[in-house]
Amino acid sequence: MEIDATALKSKGFFQQVQRDKFSLRLCMSGGTINTDYLKKAIEIADTYGGRQIHFTTRQQIEIPYITAENVDAVQKLLSDANIRTFIGGPRVRTVVACLGAAVCKFGQIDTNDIVKEIHDKYFGLELPAKLKIAITGCKNNCAKVEANDIGIRGVDHGYLMYFGGCFGRETRVGKPFLPVLKEKDTVLKVIEHTVSFFVTKAVKGERLGKLIDRLGIDTFKKAIEVAG
Repeated sequence: MEIDATALKSKGFFQQVQRDKFSLRLCMSGGTINTDYLKKAIEIADTYGGRQIHFTTRQQIEIPYITAENVDAVQKLLSDANIRTFIGGPRVRTVVACLGAAVCKFGQIDTNDIVKEIHDKYFGLELPAKLKIAITGCKNNCAKVEANDIGIRGVDHGYLMYFGGCFGRETRVGKPFLPVLKEKDTVLKVIEHTVSFFVTKAVKGERLGKLIDRLGIDTFKKAIEVAG
């Protein structure tokens, strides 16, 4: 059968080195899922995959060795369980987070609360280039927030935000252009202004850090400080 790998990729199925097989990536918010979700992933891996599950570096479940002929059956299982697949390309990617103050004795902020709000509002939003967001609860920085376009770190009495980082073919350390923010709602407004700035100012394929370089830190700070 003829395989449209591009179309399948848009549905969360990524072609493997074995061209007749695909690796399915499931959408997760902040790396936390319930057991019913995990059971469904196991069912898919057992029935249609290679009885393997991989946890990616960005806290997603990946199920390899799914054949193209089984994609429709897998999609029905996902739909019935209300599980979304990962969306790649020039979009807001899955938000990464540690467990934060709800679990970790070092946590300064409730990462579970803020990651859900960010993920629900922005995941999959089409942009000029991909945008990665990470949230970490304390100075231990388990989520490595400076390696993301937008990073949020819990500190004493608030949130410290980083902008313009990336890690991959190019490496760039995000910078904190704002003072410590005291309220979660202010952080959410800053993200809203940052995304708006990115949508309106970036050219195709231009990551946030390069956009900041091109237009200048002062221009960027002026755009996002409105919310602060």
